Amino acid sequence: MRKKLVLNFVVWGFIFTLMGAASAKAIDVYARIRGVVTDPSGAVIPRATVTVTNTGTGISSTTTTATDGSYEFIQLPAPSSYDLKCEKSGFKAYQARHIRLTVTQVYVQDVQMQLGQVTQEVTVEAAPTQVEKTSIELGATVSGSQIIDIPLNGRNWIQLQQTLPGVVAASDGRGNFATNGSQTDQNSFLVNGVDTNDLPLNTPLVVPSPDAIAEFHLVTNTINPEYGRNSGAILNAVTKSGTNNFHGDGFEFFRDTGLNTRNFFSPTPTVFHQHQYGGTVGGPAWRDHTFFFFSYQGTRNRIPQGGSQAVSVFTASERNGVFPDVASSSTPSPFPLTGENGTVFPAGTPYSTIFPTGSIPVSNFNPIAATLMNKYIPPPNNGTEFDFNPVTTGKADQYLTRIDHNFGSKDTIWGSWYWQINPTVDTLPFTGSTLPGFPETAKRHIQEYVLTWNHTFSPTALNEARFGYTRFNFVAVQPVNVLNPQAVGFSGINT
Repeated sequence: MRKKLVLNFVVWGFIFTLMGAASAKAIDVYARIRGVVTDPSGAVIPRATVTVTNTGTGISSTTTTATDGSYEFIQLPAPSSYDLKCEKSGFKAYQARHIRLTVTQVYVQDVQMQLGQVTQEVTVEAAPTQVEKTSIELGATVSGSQIIDIPLNGRNWIQLQQTLPGVVAASDGRGNFATNGSQTDQNSFLVNGVDTNDLPLNTPLVVPSPDAIAEFHLVTNTINPEYGRNSGAILNAVTKSGTNNFHGDGFEFFRDTGLNTRNFFSPTPTVFHQHQYGGTVGGPAWRDHTFFFFSYQGTRNRIPQGGSQAVSVFTASERNGVFPDVASSSTPSPFPLTGENGTVFPAGTPYSTIFPTGSIPVSNFNPIAATLMNKYIPPPNNGTEFDFNPVTTGKADQYLTRIDHNFGSKDTIWGSWYWQINPTVDTLPFTGSTLPGFPETAKRHIQEYVLTWNHTFSPTALNEARFGYTRFNFVAVQPVNVLNPQAVGFSGINT
């Protein structure tokens, strides 16, 4: 009896798991080709054989037209270029070449066959663009070549959101953009169909190298239910994959302080020194079956931390105890002090009596305070202020890999791995000191893993199982130099 109850529990648990999985959002990272096959009179042709071939990988899919002459290919990897061929006994073979598909696109390729032998062929060049008649979404697609060619400050592809109508720059300091009146934190960012948002801030967490992005699709209005997370724009990027041909590139971007001028209120140009370099490579691991793509981007920089700073500090005379305003102060001293004449005045004596000319003997200085002042408070370099440019020293290494494998006509899998480490050192800590001397370090580690399996049951039934994992490790506000309080004279403090 007990085994039966356990078995029932397992079965029902599995059923509810499937129900939960069925309700999960399926973010589209593919494209489709559909159309109707007709004869010269316009009558539909059923059971015609239609084959579509990815020109980059050589992988083909075949279907037959339905009784109404219609056909459709779904889950076609995009962006990619395809050739379509239609064959039917008693008609010339029909071929449409160079059908360029973008992410989420539904390309309509109607076929009108001509009477003749199958050995004869009619070849047409597919239309490079089509009027959108299959979706109510309002948006645009930015190709990989555009992403690389358009100047991007910091090589962040998210900035290309500004190129579309209805998008305005942020005013909240987070660097996001507002779309069609929505809030700047209402955008949703996806890479390879997986959520890559920094959940507390709703900012992009995974930012691949532009050279690794094949294309991204931006939806700004009439958003489909699958994008139900946010009310702003949807940015869905797809990384590059390998083909039957080896391809790759390399890059180096350099910026330096010597190329900058100073701010009007700053005595020297703000420090900005940055190297961004890397490259990509992709190709076949097993021709017509397995393909790989790898991307690396490294960043080494010293950049401004919040702009120039001007902090009031003790002047040389103040460091020696000269405070003229004390001479006119009637405030009583809370404890005994040594006066200018060497006499020890009891508590309650006005400061003007103890220091009639405003000169405080250094013997009254607390030795711990004097040590801290001499060690951590610099003398002024601009009147009574110490001006300086705090910097953030950063080092980032980003790795991205994608593998695609075709088992045959029914099963394909692909996966991508994103791994980035980005430690930084800041001149000023997040809280506390406003002067140099207490630098802090922060360590960031971002990971994203995507695994997808497509299985075709029949020409009209296909299942996709996609698994995504995103993790952000952030160890922040860690001092670079841990200070022992006893080193500056404190006692009785446990360390």
